[in-house]
Amino acid sequence: MKIGIDIDNTLLSSGDYFEYIKKRDNINFNKKFGEKWSAEEYNKFLSIYLKEIIENSKLKHGAKEVLDYLHDKGNKLIIITARSNIYYKDTKKLTKKVLLNYGIKMDDIYFDAEKKSDLAKKLGIDLMIDDNKNVYENMKKENIDCILFGSDIKSWKEVLNYIESR
Repeated sequence: MKIGIDIDNTLLSSGDYFEYIKKRDNINFNKKFGEKWSAEEYNKFLSIYLKEIIENSKLKHGAKEVLDYLHDKGNKLIIITARSNIYYKDTKKLTKKVLLNYGIKMDDIYFDAEKKSDLAKKLGIDLMIDDNKNVYENMKKENIDCILFGSDIKSWKEVLNYIESR
């Protein structure tokens, strides 16, 4: 099986680190990580903090063990992320380094995936794991099975249970 995996708030706890930065630096706009921001807010925040977020976001509990197990069983693990080099020039390089430092087994990684469902269809992804409701809905429109991580399925153990029950 080919499994597509999102990074932010699915594989890594990026949103938790974002909340830490907001508190630490007293950032006072009332939004959570990934919510709709003005272009100015978004550009300013990411240009200042993206490198720090990439370097410090923790791996979600159980993710490595589940991905190791799935990979060892012969599944292809493909990271699909919207991360790009727009806000920090070495985003792709640093992201790969962080994932390798965590020991994440992956068969490939794709950046700049603004419309993940198109890429997933092109790659023949059987299952996508993502925290974004729009991604989930677009995958369903393309008849690609998708786990909405953090909603109905809240842990990597539940991800494994879902996959093994298919």
